[in-house]
Amino acid sequence: MLMLIGALLLGVLAHRSEATEFQIVWVTIGDAETSKGEGPPRAGRHLFMAADLTEMALKQIAVAKVEVTPEINSVAVGEKFCLTSLKMVATQPNRSPVKLAPLSVSVRQDHRDALGLERTADDICIHPSAAGEYPIRFTSVLPAADGTIRGAQIFIRVTEPTALNP
Repeated sequence: MLMLIGALLLGVLAHRSEATEFQIVWVTIGDAETSKGEGPPRAGRHLFMAADLTEMALKQIAVAKVEVTPEINSVAVGEKFCLTSLKMVATQPNRSPVKLAPLSVSVRQDHRDALGLERTADDICIHPSAAGEYPIRFTSVLPAADGTIRGAQIFIRVTEPTALNP
């Protein structure tokens, strides 16, 4: 009888442990780079090299803020949305823009398949296959003056095609 109670208790504890161990995992899907000025940003694979980052670090360029707009983007299932259509701005502590600021782009691992990622050297696009809301994070590769890392997050709201086009 005591063994039966112990086994049941162990089973309840194991089940409770499994339920509380959910963890969101973010995976890097590519790079982005703020524009040189008026042009669009860049996104894709391997946009910057270690030498580029070293040069910016030696110039003591710090990123105090990252802004990506619009923050909420609506698309229908099956439509294509590319990151170069966004406005990406990184600023220094004195609020001046950081031209060609290197950013890392990441999505939730459990959303990766539904987003239908298309990554090339020139852009990162999504071709979503399921309705839902999907966050995308942009994280500065250059630290802020205090050593912390700054970033921004946008949301892709994907609806069924009939919901956008009644």
